[in-house]
Amino acid sequence: MTKHKINLLLITASALALAACSAESPGEQDQNSEPSAVASNIETETSHDDNSDDDGHTDSEDGDHDEAVEVHLDASQISELGIVVSAVTSGPVDGILELPAEVGFDQNHLAHVSPRVSGIVSSVNVTEGDRVNAGDILAVLNSRSLADAKAAYLSARARLDLAESSFEREERLWERQISAEQDYLNARRALEEARIEVRSAGQQLDALGVDVATLPRMVASSDISLTRYELTAPIAGTIIERHAVLGEVLTEGAQPPAFIVADTDSVWVDAAIYGADLGRLRAGAAVSIDPGDGGRPIESTIDFVSPQIGERTRTGRARIVIDNPGDRLRPGMFVTVIAAASDAQPTLRVPVSALQTVEGESVVFVRTSDGFEVRHVQIGRRSDRYAEILSGVAIGEMIATTGTFSLKAELQKEEFDDGHAH
Repeated sequence: MTKHKINLLLITASALALAACSAESPGEQDQNSEPSAVASNIETETSHDDNSDDDGHTDSEDGDHDEAVEVHLDASQISELGIVVSAVTSGPVDGILELPAEVGFDQNHLAHVSPRVSGIVSSVNVTEGDRVNAGDILAVLNSRSLADAKAAYLSARARLDLAESSFEREERLWERQISAEQDYLNARRALEEARIEVRSAGQQLDALGVDVATLPRMVASSDISLTRYELTAPIAGTIIERHAVLGEVLTEGAQPPAFIVADTDSVWVDAAIYGADLGRLRAGAAVSIDPGDGGRPIESTIDFVSPQIGERTRTGRARIVIDNPGDRLRPGMFVTVIAAASDAQPTLRVPVSALQTVEGESVVFVRTSDGFEVRHVQIGRRSDRYAEILSGVAIGEMIATTGTFSLKAELQKEEFDDGHAH
């Protein structure tokens, strides 16, 4: 064996001996195991990262977050909690004017009823609060002046009939040249005068509200007096004032009127406009009227903005004509009108009362078939009444706008009963 080969064998034997000693040393064994542990940790972290999103949430956590949370209520429970549902709308958030206003009668549907001739009240058929139709008899008067006017008309009619007979006779005689032409002309003049007299007497009765066509029936019937004057309702509505009293003498144009009839199916809402806001409102601007009864606001538009400033109040006036079925608005009430100024910019909005905070996030409650869905929303600009919605709901969706605190309480109650969030 050569010297070179012997040296190679000695080096190999030494290496084997050193490896055996290293395997028996505990400290050296722990040190040699570190690469395996590091590799294991890397595999674990890689596996964890594969199941996580960029925010550090796991897939299971995202699944819980995306699951729709609902409050289950039926229609009767919603009503009992006083929850009002309205559609998401578009409108200004800022530039909103809050105006004091008063409800009044629609003057186009109001009637003061007074007699057109003096007389004594013989009967009263209605009282305050009664509903009447146009033409209903409110009271009956005995009027001597009316009787004189009717008698004058009947006398004029009788003279007309006589004049017509005389003219026809004179006309026949003149045509046969039996009578003089002057007699014929006199008869024709008398006929024209009688016609004028009847027309004048009829117009006087018409001014008193008497239909002359009924007079022949009055004359023929002994049950109908010429002194009878019927005070009738000119419009359908409600008797809101009555001043006629049995046995009272009512005169033409007396004040107060015998009756006031009002149709409250339509009312006027007059809002006061102050100072710098006078130039910011226009006819046609959208408004919401809050009667203060806890119900849904009444949506309408401004019908008229007066160019005149009140001498005493120094305010302008905006009028809104409201259809008022059910008499929700009553004349004399004070209400609040929420109007959008002409310089306000519309955007998607919800009332501030529709917003609640759940787990630190702003939410609204969207109406569903079996209750309400809790919907997270992103809020933009905000005023005392409205909040701009940047995302979360769409225009037209029905959301709870009143009673949302009760919905939040119901949500917390359901979560407590179930022991976990939906």
